[in-house]
Amino acid sequence: MLTFARILLLLLSSVCCHAQVSRIKQDFEAWGFPGYEHCEMRILPHGSVKFPDLEREISKARHYVHVEYYKWYNDSIGRRLLDILAERAAQGVQVRILYDAFGSNGTAPNVTREFIQHYRALGINLVGFDPMHFPYVNHVAHRLHRKMAVIDGRMVYTGGLNVADYYIHGKPEFGRWSDMHACLTGPIVGEYQRLFASMWYRVTGERLDSAAYENPDAALFAGASGGYDAFVVDREPGRKSARIRQGYISCLEHARTRVRIINPYVILVRSVRRALRDCIDRGVDVEILLGHKGDNLVSEVSAAREVYSLARRGAKVWLCQECFHHDKVMIVDDTLCTIGTANLDARSLKFDYEVNAFYFSPEYSRELDGYFEEHRNLSIRLTEDNWRQLYSRGKRRLGWWLKGIRGIL
Repeated sequence: MLTFARILLLLLSSVCCHAQVSRIKQDFEAWGFPGYEHCEMRILPHGSVKFPDLEREISKARHYVHVEYYKWYNDSIGRRLLDILAERAAQGVQVRILYDAFGSNGTAPNVTREFIQHYRALGINLVGFDPMHFPYVNHVAHRLHRKMAVIDGRMVYTGGLNVADYYIHGKPEFGRWSDMHACLTGPIVGEYQRLFASMWYRVTGERLDSAAYENPDAALFAGASGGYDAFVVDREPGRKSARIRQGYISCLEHARTRVRIINPYVILVRSVRRALRDCIDRGVDVEILLGHKGDNLVSEVSAAREVYSLARRGAKVWLCQECFHHDKVMIVDDTLCTIGTANLDARSLKFDYEVNAFYFSPEYSRELDGYFEEHRNLSIRLTEDNWRQLYSRGKRRLGWWLKGIRGIL
């Protein structure tokens, strides 16, 4: 039986939670972030779950599939997905794909001219964003880092996973690749379609008729019940350049008891660093999870130096020994969670095109908490005592020297 004191405590907690949600929503609305009611989400915690799920839904597409990815490699996963899309195109489904020409090039199997021509001949409208041309440096600043696939306006897949074999099989240098995606449904999907249409027009000059690319069953949303309130926060260089930062900072400023972060590149810009430090200083339990080994030396040592500074300030930093974490997740109290494409570094927060979904949902927050705790059990806590054992003198020194340029990393 509940005592009066416990009932009072529950009521006070409910009032505080409501006030916190209201303040964050007010911030989001003031900044013009699109908000929607009755939105749902299925969390897909690994590439081995995400890709079969995405393929299954693409095979059901009746009208269109609109896709953006930073990396799309010419390997078994990339070709399989394109083969399925080609089958739908043969049935009259309109398939449009934007891939980042820089991200899809490099040491992995390249997206070659022959590769593109082959799939275009099969009915896929495959277009590269900002192809690299001499002098090359003028193409570095603003890359298309979003990952999303909109299917018939019914659903959108988004998160940290690109299209490449190693998102399932990992890499020899650090083992397993840990990352997640989510399948979003409800009115929120329309905003992702609008983002795609805007970028498609920017790259190709073709305007997509908004009415033609709505969910044919969109009228059902008007009478929808259940689900949760959600906001779409996208970053567009020049026009909406501070949005992702604003979203993160508002959540940190209004956090009451706990913040959990999973992110591969915790190389903070000044405003986010200040908000995170303030969060720690006022007694919020801040936990950060990332891989012990990075996917490149510069990001590994820079992130290590950053999180070590936060650990000394009072954050709990967990270094996963089993895998490299590429997730982009934050959980605030039991109230709010975000999943999307933005890293906690300058590239995502000051340069690239990004998009995150913020869900005001205790249910999804608990589910992501479970994921966090599962991977925390595979990790070691970073402390002042083990800092020198976990990172060599050379890595510690390089991280110190790179502090001066972390605002552009």
